[in-house]
Amino acid sequence: MRKSVARWAFVPVLVVVTVFAAAQERPPSVAESLPSGITALAPSPPTGAPPDTASVARGTILYETRLSCAPCHGLTGRGGPNNAPDLTRSALAMQPDGGQGLGAFLRVGRPDKGMPPIPVPLTDQEAADLSAKLRSLGFAAAQSAATAGRGAGGRGGPPLPAALAGQQLSILVGDPKLGKRFFEGAVGKCSTCHTVKDGENSPAASLAHIATKYPDLKALQNAMLINRGLNWSPRTNKDVTATITYATGRTVKGYLTSVSDFKVVIRDESGTETEFARKDGEPKVVLADRLQHHLDLLATYHDDDIHNLTAYLATFK
Repeated sequence: MRKSVARWAFVPVLVVVTVFAAAQERPPSVAESLPSGITALAPSPPTGAPPDTASVARGTILYETRLSCAPCHGLTGRGGPNNAPDLTRSALAMQPDGGQGLGAFLRVGRPDKGMPPIPVPLTDQEAADLSAKLRSLGFAAAQSAATAGRGAGGRGGPPLPAALAGQQLSILVGDPKLGKRFFEGAVGKCSTCHTVKDGENSPAASLAHIATKYPDLKALQNAMLINRGLNWSPRTNKDVTATITYATGRTVKGYLTSVSDFKVVIRDESGTETEFARKDGEPKVVLADRLQHHLDLLATYHDDDIHNLTAYLATFK
């Protein structure tokens, strides 16, 4: 529901939007067909026989071109911008069901995570081909782990000594004491918003059991590295607040949906949108991002900071 405060006719509008619209409702039949444990980890290598090479070739076209999966999940399927998940460890992507679960999921997507539903559902053959492509990436990742020393959550590296080859090595290589120092220090400033004490209130999410929420250490580490990529939009979350101020002193505040030279659209807690016309920079709009410090840290982090912080947070189960 949107109420319009002012309207301008025939004015081009520049709006901050996602590449794909995520406003489609979930059909009940599709929702019921989604596999359980959508975020569950798959074994490595995947269960079942390796996929047919001809099906993999057709699936590669879908993955890299038509569906544009690769820009987010990477050519190897191991993740990419905006914390896109590692498909080679996804139980949904790796299951040997001919793409049935995958096809059902893609009709729904996860708009809240920046994953829109595909505009045209896949045919059974296309779903099977895409599944074959993804499973081929899973088998390739397992082979890489065995021959190139890809540790748990790693992305390849120099060959390991023979005694270590094939082992799933931990990424838990930091010093938790140094991680605690960064967490509480003047650079990280994490403790100013987050608590690690059970039952204690804090302005931001409690991290008291963060290692239980993210048992996969790679997922825990990626949760710290906020990277807003191609599909991110303020309309899908409550991260950005807009304060609109008129020359008269009137002020309106809400969650940002979009802003341009011509209008600003905000939402209230219920999701109701209100549109305000703008001209010559009036009314003024000031944006505040609740995750700004996280974004600023991306340019500050050293590798050791990430390793140490991961080691510290991994202690909170």
